[in-house]
Amino acid sequence: CPVLNMNDEGKLIPRDKIRTKAKAAKDMVARMEEHVQDGHDYAGKCSLSMSACREDAEAVRDMVEAKFPALAGKVQINDIGTVIGSHTGPGTVALFFMGDERGK
Repeated sequence: CPVLNMNDEGKLIPRDKIRTKAKAAKDMVARMEEHVQDGHDYAGKCSLSMSACREDAEAVRDMVEAKFPALAGKVQINDIGTVIGSHTGPGTVALFFMGDERGK
């Protein structure tokens, strides 16, 4: 499972490769813990996008909601559109939150 993040210019930056979906989901939440504004007190919005893997997205949602009880509402899960989905393929889960500035 490749791990990517988007920089301030909107470019996808490869960060890591993880062997299983379960480990990738835990890594996504750990990266959110590392970079989210206000740490575990984050009270902003959070959303997920997924491509043909609702159960995987729900597992990430459950982990995020458990770690960040002050979230502004429930984590929304959306479908990845056909244009992006044609590039990423099925099984993609993307996590969105307000975080710090990361290097290029």
